[in-house]
Amino acid sequence: MATVPASSKEYLHIPVEDGSASIPGEIAVISSCAEPADSDWKAATWDNGVYKLLIGPGTALALAAGTYTAWLRLTAAPEKVVRRSGPVRVGP
Repeated sequence: MATVPASSKEYLHIPVEDGSASIPGEIAVISSCAEPADSDWKAATWDNGVYKLLIGPGTALALAAGTYTAWLRLTAAPEKVVRRSGPVRVGP
């Protein structure tokens, strides 16, 4: 489980074996195990084997203390692949 202090501004990394800069990736971090809604997805950046998203205060994804589930969505027409990545704990 990834643990991030609530005051930290840093990249959340999700490793992908078959990803690519040419395959658009999105990350969602939600407080339940249900699948994310369309509005939960944020554009992620490909970086040498991982998709990453800047999270924390002052970002598109500022998270309060709690436990969340991270998801990755890759769009390579005609496919739109959704995978649960795992838990993320935000706290002191």
